[in-house]
Parts: sequence; C-alpha cells; structure tokens
Amino acid sequence: MSERALKNSFRWNPLRSIGTKIALIMIAAIMVFVAVTGAVSYRISKRALEREVTGAYMETAVQTSQKLDFLFHSFDKILLQMLVDKPMQETVLDLLEQKNDPGEYTRLADRLDEILQSYMFSDAYITSIEVLETDGTVIPTRSGLLASKNYGNEDWFKQITENNGRSVWIHHNLDGNRNTNPTITLGRVISGEGASQGYCVILIDIDLAAIKDQVEHVGMGDGGSIQVISPQNQVIYSRNSSQLGRTSEISLPPEGMSKPKFAFLAPDQLKQVVMAKSEINGWFTIGMIPVSEMVKDTKRIFQATLWVLACAFALAVAIGWLVARMIGKPLGRLRELMKQGADGNLKVRTHAVSRDEIGQVGRSFDEMMRHLTELVEQAERSAADMLEMGGELSYVSLNTAETAKEIAAATSEIAKGGEGLASEAERGKQLAQRSKEQTEMLVGTSREMRLLAEDVNATSRTGTEYMAGLISKTGDMEERIGIMTGKVAKLQKSTESISQVLEMLTQLMKQTNILSLNATIEAARAGSFGKGFKVVADEIRELSDEAKRSVDAVSQITGAIRLEIEETAQVLQDSGPIFMEQISSVKQADMLFNQVGAQMNELMRHLALVNGSILELEQSQLLLSDAMIGVSSVSEQSLATSEEVASLSTEQLGISSGLVQLSRKLQVLSGTLKDSLSRFKT
Repeated sequence: MSERALKNSFRWNPLRSIGTKIALIMIAAIMVFVAVTGAVSYRISKRALEREVTGAYMETAVQTSQKLDFLFHSFDKILLQMLVDKPMQETVLDLLEQKNDPGEYTRLADRLDEILQSYMFSDAYITSIEVLETDGTVIPTRSGLLASKNYGNEDWFKQITENNGRSVWIHHNLDGNRNTNPTITLGRVISGEGASQGYCVILIDIDLAAIKDQVEHVGMGDGGSIQVISPQNQVIYSRNSSQLGRTSEISLPPEGMSKPKFAFLAPDQLKQVVMAKSEINGWFTIGMIPVSEMVKDTKRIFQATLWVLACAFALAVAIGWLVARMIGKPLGRLRELMKQGADGNLKVRTHAVSRDEIGQVGRSFDEMMRHLTELVEQAERSAADMLEMGGELSYVSLNTAETAKEIAAATSEIAKGGEGLASEAERGKQLAQRSKEQTEMLVGTSREMRLLAEDVNATSRTGTEYMAGLISKTGDMEERIGIMTGKVAKLQKSTESISQVLEMLTQLMKQTNILSLNATIEAARAGSFGKGFKVVADEIRELSDEAKRSVDAVSQITGAIRLEIEETAQVLQDSGPIFMEQISSVKQADMLFNQVGAQMNELMRHLALVNGSILELEQSQLLLSDAMIGVSSVSEQSLATSEEVASLSTEQLGISSGLVQLSRKLQVLSGTLKDSLSRFKT
C-alpha cells in the first residue's frame, strides 16, 4: 500500500465510524420494535372494539325485533278472537245466504260492520278490516277500504288460502286498497268452531306507524340506520320514506337468513350490518353502522402509538449518541496514534487502563509498537553488518571470476580435440547400428513370411476338410428336400380329403336343419301336445346352425393351410436347381483348396533356405556392431569428460560473475535499508 493510500485510510468519515453505525443500528432496531408493537396493539384493539360494538348493536337489533314480535302478536290475537267470535260467524254466513235479498243483506252488512268497528277501535294502528269470500270476492263494509272486485287470482290471496289456516303477513299496500298511508296487512282464513273449511278471509290493514313507533327511537350510532325488510329483500320500514317498497341496498347473505341473528360486513366494507329475524313473520330487523363510527375510539390509541414512537425515537437517538461517544472517542484516539505510527513515530503509546475490549485493543497496540521498535533497531544493526559483509564478498568474488576465466579457456581447447574423434566414432556407430537394424528387420520379415505361409497352409488343409464335409452335408440336404417334397404332396392330398369330409358335414347340417324345420312344423300342427317336441326341434336347429358355423370356420382354416402347403411345395421345387448349382460350386472350391495346399508346401521349403542365409548374415552383423559400439563408447567418454570440465568451468565463471553482481546489489540494498530505518524514531 502506498503512503498516500495509507494516509487516506486514516481520514475520519462520520458515516464510516463504527460508533455511528452502532448508533444507527440501535435507533433502527428500537424504532422497528416500537412501530411493530404499536401496529399490532392498534389492530388488536381495533378488532376487539369492533367485536364489542357489533355485539352491542346486535343486542339492540334483537331487542327491537322482539318488540316488533310483541306488536305482531297483538294483531294476531285479534284474528284469533275473530276466529272464535260466534256472532261474527253467524252474521257472515247469513250475509252470504241473503245475497238475493237487498234489504236483509244491507241489515246484515251493517251488523257485520259494527262488529268490525269494535275490533278496529281496540287498536289505533288498525286502519281498515276487509272481509272476503273464500273465492276472493270482497264483502262490502264501511270498515274496509279494498276495491270491490274478485282477488282470487292474486298471489297474496292464494298464499293466505293455502297456508292451512295460519296467519300471513303482507309487507306492502295491496293493489286496490284506498289507504293513503303505507300499511302492512295481516290475513287469515276464518273457519267456524270445529269446522275444517273456512267461511271467509279477513284482512287487517295496519298503519306502518306501528312499526315506526317501535323502531324510530332505536339508535345505531352517528350515521347509522335501521330498516325492517322482508325475506325477499324488500324494504318494509326505513327512516327514509323513499326507500319503502324498494329493494334494500343491503343484500342479506343466505347463511344469515336461517339464523335468529347474524352480523356481516357490507360489500363496500364501509358498514357493519347486524340483523335479527322475527319469530312471527320471518321479517328482518337490520341495523347498518358505519365502520368509522365503530372504531372512532381507536384514533386515540393510534395517536398514543405515534407519541410513543416519537419518544422512542428521541430515546434511541440519546442512547445511540451515548454509545457512539463511548466507542467512537477511544477508537478515534487509537486511530490518531496508529496514523503517527504509520508516519514513522514508534514512540507513541495509548497507556490504556480500561478493561473492556477497547482497552484490550489499546494495550495490544502498545505491545505491538514495542515489538516494532525492537525489530527496527535489530534491523538497523543487521543492515550495517550486511553492508560490511557485502564489501568483503565483492572482493573475493572478483578474484574467483578471474581464475574461472583462465580455467574455461584451457578446457575449451581440450574439448575441441576430442570433439572430432567422437564425431567420426559416432558416424561409424550409426552406420553399424543401421546395418544391424536392417538385418534384424530382414530376419523378422523372414519369420513373419514363414508364419504366414504356415497359417495359409493350415487354413488350406482346414478348408479342404471343411469342403469335404460340406459336400457330404449338401448331398444329405438334397436327399431330405426330396423326402420333404414327397411329404408335402401327401399333405396336400390329406387337406383335400379334409375338405371333402367338411363338405359332407355341411350337407349333413343342411339335412339336419331341414329335419328340425319339419319337426317344428309338425309340432305346430300338434298344438299343445307338440310343445315339448317343438322345444327339442328348436334346440336341434340351433345346434345344427352352431355346427354349420364351426364347419365353416374349420373349412376356412383348412383352405388357408392348403394354400400354405401349396406355396411350400412350390418353394421346394424352385430350390432343387439351386442346390444342384451349390453342389457343383462346392466341388470346384475343393479342387482349388487342394492346389493351394501343394503350392504352399513348395513355398515353405524355399523360405527355410532363405531363413538360414539370413541367420548367418545376422551373426556377422552382430560382431561388427559390437566393435563399433566399443570405439564409439571410448570416444564418447573422452568427449563427455572434456565437455563436463568445460561446463563446470563455464558454470564457475557464471557463478563468480553472479556473485560479484549479488555482492554489489547487497551493498546497495544494505544502504537503502539503512536509509529507510533512519525514518523511524526509536
């Protein structure tokens, strides 16, 4: 590392300080912990508050629904009183019988109206009471406001008559009702005491104010609302009168409609909806509470969390500053001392007294500087000794170099004389070696030719024996093919016989089928006495048909076999001439193998004579080669000795020259080391 780079490494940067880093890490850790804890606490509190508020509003909806049930039950009791009202029953029945007598009909209608008026005066919310015949025709009275016509085809009328004498609640104004205020209607079939069939249908129109008085004071928080809706999601009551009779903006979930109470979040996620189901008519009392209203108290928790986060940040900054000062200041002082040490001042010391890790680092720094001081002093002494020894080594190496030059010159003259002798001896050795190699190659070639001839002779004998066996086997094959051809001809005759037998069986099956048909005809003529015989005849005919199918299948298989046999016979006939040509070719090959065997025996005899001459030439060549090797060996030893002496002399001269240069470099390095060590202050 250069001196400039070393100085740059000691420049202080606050962002690179370990104290600053530790302080930032502590601040970040504290802030993250406090923020996460606050967020989790806020969410838990918010959810708990939502559950508690939802439960409270749920109880409000249930209590409101119970109040409405009490109201609905009071109107239902009026219908029950009418059910057991004997004078009313007699008046209605008489009225239905006196339709053709206007005077009596009017008198009875007035009497019925008096009875109905008494019921109307019993509850201020009843606006009108209608009486209808069981076919839907209105019985006109002053207590009723329904237009006079037949309502038998109306859905609400069918629902009343098909409800087995139970009350039916209608959540909207009936068509033809002259009531100007919104109403709900309670209807029921009225039957006499002990009678299974009703004699009229009573409709009680109830002012919607009855529900309004029970619901309008029920609070659902600021911005909340309450409604009464039907199972068909139609608004029966709402503080906003424009919504009456329309589809509610809140769709009831199917899973909540079967429960007495239920709570869910609106699709827009802005309202919490609570609902309670009426036990009387199944209508739902629903409350809609803004979620923001429910969790408004959690804002204070959120603000408290922000304050805690701000305090935690201030505390974290204070702790970080304290930690940075406790760690950064001692490290900064140590950094300055190390910078001075890098500049060459080895006298600096920290004199640390603390027992923490920073104090241990300071004491280690002091120990390191003491060791460096001792090392520099020892290096200065060693440099002086090296400078002195370098001078002595330079003087000795110069004398050695001069002596090595004289020895190298003398050795070079000796080496030149032995080089000529060694060159001629090497040439003779190479010629002898080449002659020896050619002789050995000739001997090897002769041996290979002999071995090849023996192999060819053995192969010829083996081929002759093989051809003799092949001729014998080919004759046997020819004889067997003749036998096979005869057997195939016999097999053809056998298949023809099978075909004839199958033809006979086919004719027999036809006759059997005809007989079974005749038997069936006779059985039919015999009538009931021939039923058993007819069954037997049918079975015989079925067996005959099955046998015919089997014979046809066998006939097809036999035909295929006959075709294959004919093809095999044709192939065997075509193969006869080919086997004859093969036998002729085998005999000619046998003659050729015999001729080759005779010629190879003559060739092996001549090769034996040539091999003997070559062996004599090889012995002579070996003697010549040994003699040339001896001469070459002596000359090579002489030349090698001269070259070795010359090489040693040259090497000694090079070593002496290198030693001179090394001694000079040693002097230069010793001076440089001494100058470098002089920079350190010890």
